[in-house]
Amino acid sequence: MTDPSSASDDLVAPSDAPRRRRGLRYGLLGGAVVLAAAAGTYTWTQVKPVVDSRKYAKVTYQVPEAQQLTAQPGETVYRIDPTASSLTYEIDEEFAGRDTSTATGVTNGIAGDIALNADDLSKSRIEEVVANVEQFHSDNNLRDARLRQDFLESNRYPLITVTDVELDGLEGELVAGEEHDFTLTAAVKVKSETVKTTFDATATLTDDGALEATATAEAKLSRFGVGPIRIAGLVSTSDDVTLTLELTAYDPTERTIPTTITGPDAKEPTDAPSFAETVQPILEANCVSCHAKGEMGSTHVRLDTAGDARAVSQGLKTVTELRYMPPWPASDEGVPLLHEMRLTDDEIAAIGAWADAGGALDVDAATKLEATEDVQGPKPRQDVVLERPPYLGSIDNTNDYRCFVLDPGFTEPTFMTGTTFLPGGELTQLHHAQLFHISVEEKAFAESVDGEDGQPGWECYGSPMLRGRGPERVGSQERDAGFAGQSNLVGGWVPGQAPAVFPMDSGVLLQPGEALVLQMHYHFTGDVTPDASTIALQTEPGDSDIKALRVVNPLGPVEIPCAPEDQDEPLCDRDAAIADNVRLYGPTGASNEAGLLILCNKTPEELTAGFDGRRASSTCDHVVPEDGTIVAVLGHMHTLGSSFRLTLDPGAADEKVLLDIPRWSFDWQMNYGLAEPIHVERGQPLELECSWDRDTDPTRAPKYIVFAEGTEDEMCFGTYALIPDAQRER
Repeated sequence: MTDPSSASDDLVAPSDAPRRRRGLRYGLLGGAVVLAAAAGTYTWTQVKPVVDSRKYAKVTYQVPEAQQLTAQPGETVYRIDPTASSLTYEIDEEFAGRDTSTATGVTNGIAGDIALNADDLSKSRIEEVVANVEQFHSDNNLRDARLRQDFLESNRYPLITVTDVELDGLEGELVAGEEHDFTLTAAVKVKSETVKTTFDATATLTDDGALEATATAEAKLSRFGVGPIRIAGLVSTSDDVTLTLELTAYDPTERTIPTTITGPDAKEPTDAPSFAETVQPILEANCVSCHAKGEMGSTHVRLDTAGDARAVSQGLKTVTELRYMPPWPASDEGVPLLHEMRLTDDEIAAIGAWADAGGALDVDAATKLEATEDVQGPKPRQDVVLERPPYLGSIDNTNDYRCFVLDPGFTEPTFMTGTTFLPGGELTQLHHAQLFHISVEEKAFAESVDGEDGQPGWECYGSPMLRGRGPERVGSQERDAGFAGQSNLVGGWVPGQAPAVFPMDSGVLLQPGEALVLQMHYHFTGDVTPDASTIALQTEPGDSDIKALRVVNPLGPVEIPCAPEDQDEPLCDRDAAIADNVRLYGPTGASNEAGLLILCNKTPEELTAGFDGRRASSTCDHVVPEDGTIVAVLGHMHTLGSSFRLTLDPGAADEKVLLDIPRWSFDWQMNYGLAEPIHVERGQPLELECSWDRDTDPTRAPKYIVFAEGTEDEMCFGTYALIPDAQRER
């Protein structure tokens, strides 16, 4: 990003616009400019949590295998009976801002042997106990699927193992019916993390020969690399979890121990709504267009078949009752918006009643779900697909900004009227993309630096950093005091974003010889693979009746101190944090925030005066740069975002709240088309308001946060699409 203090051309940002429920999906030049997010970690899974319901909701209930013991002199081996045993988790959970409750999940897939020395219990031994985490089930099958995949990675790590067991306090002789209290300390392995854990235990040998034991431990999800669980806007959990082993074991020489168990039974249908007549039409009209294979919502939950819906039926009930789905973060405080995505109360009740009846199907489970035709809306054509060679980054540069020239080869003036991002690599390492319009002069410079380090493209934190006169401007497009940004930014993409058609017959005009630069932000957290992601364009001839579109970005400063308990951490010093940003991103690591403070006439002291140890906020006053019509609006923050508002004519009797998002969700940075476009005049005031909450990601490393580009930074970033009254002659 260029230095805001220079008051350069206004920053042009595209939208993150998922499909609307009905009608045209307005795209604000292709997608939101997202410059940081916590992608690729399990402590904050919100950008790419892919739930394939067929893979993670269907479970085979086989009993796992554990090491079997051979009885030594004086010992009797007892083998765990999975049909009478369980491992249970209990954790505090908050759904969509509601009161905290306790979530409980159980798995019965447990195996292991206990060698009991009846004459001297202190000589008893346990070598290994294993539990199948794929079989965890709760009262919500969507929770189960998300837990298995996003946090436990159960397809890769299906078992919890308990080894190196030490029994302390288990003494004396074994007497049937007598309860023994002791502690059990063991190495507990979840995924690839092994943590020494102590259980408080009791055990009894019953008169019928069953060894019954209960062992309870308090643990931290973070110690095992599986939490705290946070899915923005939907659910958050504490880090503390209670684990309880309820074991019943028998002498396998006297009783056959089962090797299979029965999964949780579905409720018998009572007076449930018909899936085919009631539930399926709701899903097809509101959900399938986003959640079918290959669509943006399929990166969260797949809904291709009736069986897919049944597999997450309780989850569908939960997310619709909470109005988390269909996604519509904007409140009713703002102006009317196009294509509002909300279910009626009756539709929500129908899904809930169907789920409570076990998600019963009156069609074959393989029945394909088809999106209602008017939901789809027009997709942009892929008239021109811009190709580039693959790039291979390095884990040594976890936040890698790389630019690539995309030359459409136009020989005549041509409008770009829609964009489609085409991923060309592993989605988990793609953080976001930005698309810049560059002139012939800038293209020549870009081609001169392309590949200088032996790899396609060039390093480009902030902007492409090109020399030369830029493309001709839209309308007057004067230098805008009070604005900051990157010249000629015309599109972009974030994970989960739909292709976009520009609103109201508008577009970006490219002259012969001009080109585009694709800036990729890669966020590497594991194995690095080659990427050749690119853009496809929908185009129209330059003499078409298309209006040139401009996107304006009012920005605000960010000042978020550390929590009081972290104040002594090195990067909680503001100067040290900014110096660290300069180390990471170059000079813009300091100049972005410094420039925004000047432009917004704010000081760090003023913005932090109301910080309560958790919540911070910022405001900035802007003006409309020229006469025109606002047709769409969006907001952007990162993962600590709490609320966002953009207001036209603030404080006036006829003020208009263009966008109000009272509960921010990074997942849904949607582009909102205005139901009634608003004509504005140059100099008309705008107010931008942002707030953040550190508690939304309490495991984040302590650091004073300012406006910056990295994954752990924040932004206060507004965007609106403006069709200028003054259109340049062409």
